[in-house]
Amino acid sequence: FIFTKFKKDPATASTPLITTLADIIGTGIYLGIAFLMLR
Repeated sequence: FIFTKFKKDPATASTPLITTLADIIGTGIYLGIAFLMLR
């Protein structure tokens, strides 16, 4: 894994990625429901 090569903790580096993915998925679900309600 890349972070072990730079001697960084993988847990601290993956937290922003998980948060970003959760935001993208949540926004997609929100917009999907809004799209279905407006049809």
